[in-house]
Amino acid sequence: MLRVVAANGREGRALLARLSARRSAPDFATLREALPIVEAVLSGGAPALAGFVRDLDGEATPAKGLLVRPAREKEVDPAFAAAFRLARRRLEAYHRRQLPKGFAFRDALGVSFAETPVPHEAVGVYVPGGRAFYPSSLLMGVVPARVAGVKRIVVATPPRAFRGSRELRWALGELGVDAVLLAGGAHGIAGLASVAGCTKVVGPGNRWVAAAKHLVSGVVSVDMPAGPSEVLVLATTGADPALVAADLLAQAEHDPDAVCLLFTDRRDLAVATAKEVERQIRELPTAGTARASLAANGFALVFPTLEAAARAGVPLAAEHVELMGRAAEGYAARFAATSGAVFVGDGTPTAFGDYLAGPNHVLPTGGAARSFSGLSVRDFLRWGRSVSVPPAAARRLGPAAATLARFEGLEAHARSLDLRAGSPLGRARAERGQARRADR
Repeated sequence: MLRVVAANGREGRALLARLSARRSAPDFATLREALPIVEAVLSGGAPALAGFVRDLDGEATPAKGLLVRPAREKEVDPAFAAAFRLARRRLEAYHRRQLPKGFAFRDALGVSFAETPVPHEAVGVYVPGGRAFYPSSLLMGVVPARVAGVKRIVVATPPRAFRGSRELRWALGELGVDAVLLAGGAHGIAGLASVAGCTKVVGPGNRWVAAAKHLVSGVVSVDMPAGPSEVLVLATTGADPALVAADLLAQAEHDPDAVCLLFTDRRDLAVATAKEVERQIRELPTAGTARASLAANGFALVFPTLEAAARAGVPLAAEHVELMGRAAEGYAARFAATSGAVFVGDGTPTAFGDYLAGPNHVLPTGGAARSFSGLSVRDFLRWGRSVSVPPAAARRLGPAAATLARFEGLEAHARSLDLRAGSPLGRARAERGQARRADR
C-alpha cells in the first residue's frame, strides 16, 4: 500500500528523479486532449457548451438554460449550516487582512503618481462536483472575491452536482452568488471565460480543469495551476504514526492522481505509518480512491538524516507540507519558501486548512508553488495606475526620454517628448508642421 523505500537506494533515487520530473513539465497529453474542447467553447459560445454538457455531463440542457440564478433553499441540515457559517467567518477575517491599500505620492520634480486596487468586474469560481459537493471549494473561491469587492460572481459546477445537492444550492444563496453555470470539467472552465463573460477564473479541479485554465489564460486571468492534490509529510522522532497515516489518507481520498509522500529519517516510523495506513483504510468509505492514489503515488522515503530529507523535499515545491516531530518543525521557513502551504505540528493537519483554519486552500500543485502563491484577495484585484507630469518636470525629463526613444529608433516618440520639453528641435518641427498645414 504505502511503499517504504530507502532514499539512497536505486529505487529511491529513481523515485526522487520521477518526482522532480513530474514537477518540471506540464501535462502535455491532457492539454492536447482539452484543446479542442476549449477552442470549441471559446469560439462557439453557449451552443457549443451545451453540446459538451450533453456529451460529457450527461445532461440535455438548452443553451439558454446553462446560466441559472440560484434559488434560496430554506431547509438544510442545521449542523452543516453552522459549520459553513463558522468557516465563512474565519475565512473572511483572514482575507480582510490581505486587502491592499494602494498608494499615492509626488516626487521631487512634482510628478504625481497613484496606484489603486480595482476589483474585477466578473469572476468565475469553479467548484468540482464529480464525486461530491465540496462546500470548501465554494467558500475558498467566493469569500475572497467578495472581500475584494467583486461585483458579479459566477460559479461553474457539473449540473448533476447542482441539482443533486440541496446543501450546494443553499450555500450558493448564502454567499450571494449571482449565477451558476451548469457545466463541469474543461468545458465548464471555457464556459466561464466565454458564455459567462468572466474576467478572472479561479478554483481547483482535476487535470482537465487545470489544463483548461492553462488554455484560457491567454483570454482571461486565471489563478494558478491547481490540479490533483498532493501532500509531503516531513516527520521524525515524536511524530505519531497514526496521525501521519491519517493525513496521508486524507489526501489520497481526494483523487486517484493525488500524491502522498512521507519523508523521514526514521525507518521504524515509516514502517509503523505503512501499517497504520493498512489498518485505517479498511474502514474508509473512500478506500477505492485512496488505494488507487497510494498504489500510484504513495511512498515513504527513508533518508540517512532529517536534513537530507528536507533538502530533497524543499525543491519539490509540494502543494501541502506537514511538519511532524519537534525537529521537523524547525524546517518551516525553508519549506515556506517553495511550498503552497506549510502546516506545523501534530495538531495542524492539512484538513484544517481545507476547511476553516483561515488561509485559502486553493494552492498551486505540481511544483508550481515555486512561481505561484495560494489564492488570496489579491487575485481578485487589478491595479489602476496614473501619473501626472507638470510642465516644469516635463522640461527636465523630456530630453533624456527623447534620447532613449531615438536610441530605440522611435522618432515619433522622441518628437512627442521634444515638444513637451520645449527643445528647439521640437519647436522647429512643430512650427514646420503648422506652416505646412497653413499652406494647405
